[in-house]
Amino acid sequence: MDSPIISVNLWQTLLSLVNLYIIYRILRKFLFKPVQKVLDTRQEQVDRIYSEADESRTSANEMKQEYEQRLASARQEADQMIRTAAQSAQRRGDQIVEEAKAQATHARQRAEMEIAQQKQQMLKDVQGEISDLAVSIASKVVEKEISAEDYDGFVNDFIQNAGDRA
Repeated sequence: MDSPIISVNLWQTLLSLVNLYIIYRILRKFLFKPVQKVLDTRQEQVDRIYSEADESRTSANEMKQEYEQRLASARQEADQMIRTAAQSAQRRGDQIVEEAKAQATHARQRAEMEIAQQKQQMLKDVQGEISDLAVSIASKVVEKEISAEDYDGFVNDFIQNAGDRA
């Protein structure tokens, strides 16, 4: 009479479960394990890439610090070289100024000595000329007696002769 709407066949259910179990084992062996293997390999690659990126970043930071240290060191060396060059140039400039002062002092002393020698020579020459003129005048005085007119003539001759000799 009334048949049930839902019927459960035990053998069919059992066969379905066995089929499901067999499909599960086949999929697990041929699909899940290779897919899991691929996923694990890909995860290892990603992990390796991340670790290499971290290593590269660490290396880059170390190189950056080394570069900055070298740059600071180079700046210090350049500053030191500039200071040394400036000091050397200052010392050389001072030395040149001192040498120039010494040369100027030496030249001035030499010029003063030459002037003094020329002055002495000129005085000797003038004394010699005066002596010659005095002897000349004396010899003329001895030759004749001097009147006022003769005296004026001797003085004029003396001045004229002194002017000629100078």
